[in-house]
Amino acid sequence: MERLGVQDLAPLRGDDAGWPWDIGAVAILDGTGLVDRDGRFRIEAVRRAIEPKLHSVPRFRQLVYRPPLGLGWPLWVDAPCFDLADHVRVLPLPAGADQAQLLLACEQLRRRRLDPSRPRWEAWFLPGLAHRRVGLFVRLHHAMADGVAGVAAFGGLFDLGADPPAPAAPPWTPAPVPSARELLADNMHRRGHELDRALSSLADPAGTLRRARRGWPAWRDALTEKRVSRTSLNRPIGPDRTLALVRSRLDVARTIAHAHDATVNDVVLAAVTGGLRDLLRAAANPSRTWCCAR
Repeated sequence: MERLGVQDLAPLRGDDAGWPWDIGAVAILDGTGLVDRDGRFRIEAVRRAIEPKLHSVPRFRQLVYRPPLGLGWPLWVDAPCFDLADHVRVLPLPAGADQAQLLLACEQLRRRRLDPSRPRWEAWFLPGLAHRRVGLFVRLHHAMADGVAGVAAFGGLFDLGADPPAPAAPPWTPAPVPSARELLADNMHRRGHELDRALSSLADPAGTLRRARRGWPAWRDALTEKRVSRTSLNRPIGPDRTLALVRSRLDVARTIAHAHDATVNDVVLAAVTGGLRDLLRAAANPSRTWCCAR
């Protein structure tokens, strides 16, 4: 029985508040073998290639089940029925479509809410790009995985080379939702472990005090934090978004990261925060010219 953790529940609360927590990625594929002679995308062949690999990503056939009050936190359960056609789909672009048209189509797909009655992930193939290329837009709910794990999960559904062997799809039968008695027993077991940890803390008051002192600066900052100024970045916004690409070189980011004993993510975050700093400075002093080519 796999309950959701605290970090998994935050995205679900965001959904309840009307702020969807979806993550996604856009890729460009070589259309050789994906499009037939008449220019039609071979969606059924793609589904047949993906289906045998679904067993390697069990979460892709699961739902979030919220038990009644007193039976514990939400948990992952198998979807009672699963149709791959609901998740692997095709949206043709105009012939010879460019990058702007691809991003616009991805943005229109992103606006569609993921259906909570189905496993919350999608893979959209977008044929029609120049040179017989095919766009791919994948997304899933943040409760299923974070960004890196999400990319890895989708990577498990696709082959690295052309014309791989076609394994047979292993049989899949959805497991039943745990009964109320099973949920209650599991909840009581977990609560017992939490009580044991609390009693262990009481048995070690010195250690508990040290941990409280270490955590106090963060609590103090949170409790005394002042209301931030209103800017263009923290005002209420609507559902519309505009997707854009900022291109760079991964080898350059790695070189910078290694030189400063950091990670590629650190380098990206530093670049983003530098851009935000310039934006806020420009807003505070409109007479200055802000260069966005950072």
